Amino acid sequence: MGNRFETQDKLIAATRQILISDGIEGCTLENICSRAGFTRGAFYSNFATKESLLGALAEDEYANLIDRLREQVQKWAANPHHVVESRVNAQGDADGANQHLVMEDLLFEALDAIGVDKELYVIHSELLTRSVRDADWGARLLDLNKEFIAELSNVLTVILQAVGRQPTQSIRALTHSVVGLVMRAAGIAAWRTAAYDHPREYRLPQSHFETVAVSEEKTSIADSPARDIVEMILILLYAASEPS
Repeated sequence: MGNRFETQDKLIAATRQILISDGIEGCTLENICSRAGFTRGAFYSNFATKESLLGALAEDEYANLIDRLREQVQKWAANPHHVVESRVNAQGDADGANQHLVMEDLLFEALDAIGVDKELYVIHSELLTRSVRDADWGARLLDLNKEFIAELSNVLTVILQAVGRQPTQSIRALTHSVVGLVMRAAGIAAWRTAAYDHPREYRLPQSHFETVAVSEEKTSIADSPARDIVEMILILLYAASEPS
């Protein structure tokens, strides 16, 4: 049984790699089996169709996102002083400046937990595009996305509560808006990084690249070239909330 699960995991991992590098069109059965190092027989022993494999990949992606968000909320709950008290003034009142710092810190921690990068952008863009073209696939992805939106809504609620604010608009609608900004930030970060890696091809001035260069290692979104986009989320959170 353990070998079966290991084979499935390798097939899912291979599909994920191909999806990132070549898009959904590159996810042929031949490419997947070759990348994973298995035969077609091994594939069909674990998945009935390529669609079922892609479904398993989508479930894994959303489950991982949800788990990371829950873990972050648990960290905040386990250390509430780190969340609020250590980031506000001595009287315990979060004035305007301190409110902003608290919300900014918590937001960046949440987004770092998600992982706002090229992989996030490519995988979820590919899955979303497929869901629009295929009604059955779209229905399946919609159910997965609902759980993710619910978890991210909880994260945003915790962030607002940390500075004594409450939503004045639908938290679900607010969360969808935040997701849109996050995905744009992930796309911009990936695009600018790619442009930095190939300056001659993109013909952008060197001074531009000096402002967007990032390490190959994962860095905080706070240090990302897309930070300015992410900061728009703070404006959105303020606009859609009020003191509680």
